[in-house]
Amino acid sequence: MRFGAMETLDEQDARVRTVAARLVGRRDDQVVSQTATTPGLVHTAFGLTGGVLVAADDYPAMPLALASAASSTGGRVHPVVIESGVGWATPELIRERLTDEVTAVAVSLVDWRTGYLVDLAAMREVVGDRLLIVDAIQGFGIVDAAYDAADVVATGGQKWLHAGWGTGFTAFSDRALNRLRPALSGPAGTTGWPAEVPSVKSGAGAFVSTRIDPVAQARMAVSLERLAGVGVAAVQEAVAERVERVFDIADEFGLVVESSRDPRERAGIVALRPPQGRLTALSAALHNHGVTVTTRLGVARVSVFASTTDETLDMFRDACLSYATMP
Repeated sequence: MRFGAMETLDEQDARVRTVAARLVGRRDDQVVSQTATTPGLVHTAFGLTGGVLVAADDYPAMPLALASAASSTGGRVHPVVIESGVGWATPELIRERLTDEVTAVAVSLVDWRTGYLVDLAAMREVVGDRLLIVDAIQGFGIVDAAYDAADVVATGGQKWLHAGWGTGFTAFSDRALNRLRPALSGPAGTTGWPAEVPSVKSGAGAFVSTRIDPVAQARMAVSLERLAGVGVAAVQEAVAERVERVFDIADEFGLVVESSRDPRERAGIVALRPPQGRLTALSAALHNHGVTVTTRLGVARVSVFASTTDETLDMFRDACLSYATMP
């Protein structure tokens, strides 16, 4: 390796942490790089004590992390599950389900199925002094949220940030760092070696298992820096305008919109439910017109980016027109 190359690679970790901290309202020593959202959630789950309120319908990353932690810690941490089918994880629902055994609440910033956006400031008021843990991957980069209201924010860079796989970070409040026990620290989360027996680092640096690929960190840093330069609010506004156009097209062709139409309760995901037995026809029409969506449980999920062009929206409308004329 050429002289000086290692120094450049080593700088990428601090580069990510600096800009990520600015975007979530934390200090850079409260942020640690990760390879995705899930590692940050797993570190958090294994570090918790007590009951953690989590929805069964949430994206599996946090429920699975909590289930693994519960079975591995002898019950030191245990999930308190909100049963499936009760609807969005609103502050009102969380308030109803809080009990004395709950020491932390885990939510997704944006519901992966419907695109419902959680009001983090309102959630903070409901949760009180309990830890508030946020899986932010479905909205980070397009939502100008009150991230500083959360105690843990975990996200990856592969979705809205376009940073590719192998990128992400986790940010912690001081309250979280005081209460969480680092349980899965690897060499990158320790200090003292090779001269001494390794000891776990203090602060956010303890919550990492391995060194992150510095090239991936550079990709993440570039994405975050560009986001900070443009401003999250500007990106959110652009996405909101395009989401409205998707709503209009869906209404034109009789597709039921399961996402909230309230701008305060949505981000970039629009869930469309065709009539029973018509999802295959809709999927085929979208595919034939070059439009990519995800389909699950009878719903087509459309992700709308700030970079979604008028041409792409026209393709989406053409696909819906074809769908509407299918027998």
